[in-house]
Amino acid sequence: MKSREEKAFIEAFEAHADALFRHAFFRVSDREKAYDLTQDTYLKAWDYIVQGGEVKHYKSFLYRILHNLIIDSYRKKSSRSLDELLENEATAATTEGLLSEGSVRETEERMDEKMLIFKIRERIPELPEQYRDVLTFRFIDGLGTGEIAERVGVSENVVSVRIHRGIAKLKTLCDTYL
Repeated sequence: MKSREEKAFIEAFEAHADALFRHAFFRVSDREKAYDLTQDTYLKAWDYIVQGGEVKHYKSFLYRILHNLIIDSYRKKSSRSLDELLENEATAATTEGLLSEGSVRETEERMDEKMLIFKIRERIPELPEQYRDVLTFRFIDGLGTGEIAERVGVSENVVSVRIHRGIAKLKTLCDTYL
C-alpha cells in the first residue's frame, strides 16, 4: 500500500506534468532541455517530500521549483545560443508558410502572424525578469492573476500592473525592431 504522500505526489505528477513541460519548453525553447527540467522538478519535489517536507499546494510548489531550475539553466551558458535557436525557428516558420495551402492572402496572413510571434519570442528575453515571468504565467500557462500572485509572492494588484507594464514594454521592443 502506498503512503499518503506518495499518492499525492503521483496525483500531482499526473495533473501537472504536461503543463510544467509546456511552461519549460516555452521558456527554454529546447524540447530536450524542457523535458530534463520537468524531470528535475519532480526529482527535487520527491527529495523534499522524502526528507519530511510537507506540500500543501503541489501546483505552486512544482512551478516554483521549475522556475528556479529555469533561472539556473539561464545562468549556465548553453552550447547553443538563443540567436541560433531563433534563427532556426524563423526559417522553419517561413518555410511552413510558403508550403501551406490556401490563397495568397491567407498565406501572407499566416506568415505575418508567425513573424510577429517570432519577434515577440525574440524580444521576451530582453524584458526584466519580473515582467517576463508574469507574462509567461498569464499567456503561456493560462493562469489567473490570483494564481500568479501566489506563485511569485506578491499581491494580485502588483501582478496586474506587471502584466500591463510587461505588455507595454514588449510592444515598445517589438515596434523598435520592426
